Amino acid sequence: MKISNEDGPALICIPDITGFTRFMVETNLEFSRKIIPPLLRNIVTSNTLNLKVGEVEGDAILFYRFGALPSFKELVDQCKNFYINFTQQLESLKNEFPDQFAKYTSSNKLALKIILHAAEMTSTYIEGMIKLIGEDVVAVHKLLKNSIKDSEYILMTEKLLSNYPENEITEALNWFKAEKSEDEYEYIGTIKYRHITLEPLLNSLPENGQKDGTKK
Repeated sequence: MKISNEDGPALICIPDITGFTRFMVETNLEFSRKIIPPLLRNIVTSNTLNLKVGEVEGDAILFYRFGALPSFKELVDQCKNFYINFTQQLESLKNEFPDQFAKYTSSNKLALKIILHAAEMTSTYIEGMIKLIGEDVVAVHKLLKNSIKDSEYILMTEKLLSNYPENEITEALNWFKAEKSEDEYEYIGTIKYRHITLEPLLNSLPENGQKDGTKK
């Protein structure tokens, strides 16, 4: 059995498709196969920080990277890239399959939320697949269920934010104000975080192009 020697401080990033469960229940398998795989592939190819893929879980992809954290601006730019490219891919699919989207998703919006967390964890290989282990891995999965009412947002744990000066955070988030909140989880306890709503980001983009290094 191959044993991984990666452990210690790490970044965990989980882009998650909101509305996925309802979409899968209310659509047929043929249509869902046309929509979900391209969206997930889009998320993977939008990875600009050389993050490793730890898990693909139907509606979410767990990215991780051991070692030093990127700058906060790099982290925010990565999230912008995920969100803008995902939104553009979704619009392209809507244009390609207008009748199916009208039939199956008229009352259900597919969107993207992104969870960011600084972790202490280890990794190992089980039957050829990598497995991330640690309390922080459990915590970040718990955060996928939270009290945020928005459907499109970046959630940043205070454990992650504590690694950056406050002025660096403020400067990188100059396009929107982060709101503080917290949620309580069994066995884990209280997790404090801040979140920013992503939808206003689209309104700040030129109609015919991108900025901040994002791609079409």
